[in-house]
Amino acid sequence: MVYEHPGVVLTCPENYGSETGFMTMRRYGYARVSTGEQTNDPQIIALRREGLSDDMIVQDVVSGGVPALSRPGMSSLLKMLEAGDSLVAAKLDRLGRDTVDVIGLIRILNDRSINLRILNIGVETNTPNGRLFLTILAAFAEFEREIIKERTLAGLEAARAAGKRLGRRPKLTVRQKDHALEMAATGSTNGQIAGVLGVSISTIQRITASNPHHKAAF
Repeated sequence: MVYEHPGVVLTCPENYGSETGFMTMRRYGYARVSTGEQTNDPQIIALRREGLSDDMIVQDVVSGGVPALSRPGMSSLLKMLEAGDSLVAAKLDRLGRDTVDVIGLIRILNDRSINLRILNIGVETNTPNGRLFLTILAAFAEFEREIIKERTLAGLEAARAAGKRLGRRPKLTVRQKDHALEMAATGSTNGQIAGVLGVSISTIQRITASNPHHKAAF
């Protein structure tokens, strides 16, 4: 059985779901590869050396910036994996977009009792060393989140100091708002004003409601 997605081909063994006992303790390999390197990528070679056949290796041909759960190959693989199965990856950084994304994926696997083996660092998540590694990785993920938060706040503060307006750009300029109030004062309805200025009635309602001296009908 073969599952095809844009940029990924996932092959399932012929006896998948049979009564042979093959459903338990299965091992799948995962690789994120670049276009044109699907067969000779070092990741694929490493997974083959681990004893995985090509039909048990799932490949995603996507950018490294795509989150793990948004990748078609990984998404299909997660639907197939069951408790007791193992997922093998050649490199940690191929599992997700960043540390936060990777730790999120690992937690999903752990919650479902699926073992993860990462070849380049020699870690298996169902061992004491693997659990220690996860603790350290989770700490790095938290550190990464804090750094991103600090940089975001610093950027916003710098923008405010420079006099830049934050948030969405106003739909109407100050002159247009004044014109809307003038039309309202002469008896134009909110609908008529909205039609002239090319905005929604609710936008005009907010403008007229903020000025008690100018009221317009619907």
